[in-house]
Amino acid sequence: MFAVAGACAAPATTTVPRGLAAAEPPAAPAGCEYRQRSTNVRKGPSTGRRIALTFDDGPSAYTARVLDVLERERVPATFFIQAEHVAGRESVLARMLADGHMIGNHSFTHVDLSTASGPRLTQIDDTQATIKAATGFTPCLIRPPYGRTSKKLLAALARRHLTSTLWSVNPQDFLRPGTAKIKQRVLAAVKPGAIVLTHDGGGNRSQTLAAIPSIIRTLKARGYTFVTVTGLLGLRVS
Repeated sequence: MFAVAGACAAPATTTVPRGLAAAEPPAAPAGCEYRQRSTNVRKGPSTGRRIALTFDDGPSAYTARVLDVLERERVPATFFIQAEHVAGRESVLARMLADGHMIGNHSFTHVDLSTASGPRLTQIDDTQATIKAATGFTPCLIRPPYGRTSKKLLAALARRHLTSTLWSVNPQDFLRPGTAKIKQRVLAAVKPGAIVLTHDGGGNRSQTLAAIPSIIRTLKARGYTFVTVTGLLGLRVS
């Protein structure tokens, strides 16, 4: 587990790294803070050297292995969940929260939500319900598939207390350009406050899985600290 970083005015809650003894295991979070926004979030504050690593399109057969890497490196991340893949992998989502990661909404079947039509909004609501049923947790973050948003969608998300979260670094790992290329693209683009887009689902993610450890270690050596998106934005988790 990791400490969940919050706003400067609200001290982060200290948790015990997974695998270390604790007198009482911390309760799983039930949700996270929402703050009214009229735009998409693409990055966090540039003060400090904090960045958020994010994963889309899971859970998949690769997700548990990604979690193993993050546990070994003691790094929290944010997972944007495609709800159609949750059935049978509920324990993977539960582990995300137990390990101190954050979960966000990524629609049910990876559709373009920007029209904010009734069926599209149902995709959002059904994903919220699926994640809550699996974990007891209600997300406050959503990543619209393909990064496609609109004023109408943002208004609908505000009514649902969801923050649209995009990215500032995209190595296009979903195209499988090679492990070295994924690493090079991330390292070349990262700046303080970056939100890094990668994928743990949606296809063969062996290249991403292989690139993550080196990316993490190199960025740590450069003085960066990894936090969840909620931590980067200073949103409380409880």
